[in-house]
Amino acid sequence: MRKTNKRYFGTQIASEATSFIGKSIDIILKNGQSYHGVVKGISGNSYALTDGLAGKHLLEFSLIDEIIESVDAKY
Repeated sequence: MRKTNKRYFGTQIASEATSFIGKSIDIILKNGQSYHGVVKGISGNSYALTDGLAGKHLLEFSLIDEIIESVDAKY
């Protein structure tokens, strides 16, 4: 099945936080670093992310520039 990317910016990063739990997403920080992994939880004002090498990251909402989620395309 085809996939498409859904992008989240600004206030959506915090307001949509609970919808990302258990999903695989890409997080791009304001300094240009990017992370790919599964969101394990929300801790206050940050995402708890586990990457493909079982590395754990705590990424604050204020440092995030964009979140990219791959979703099934409707066509």
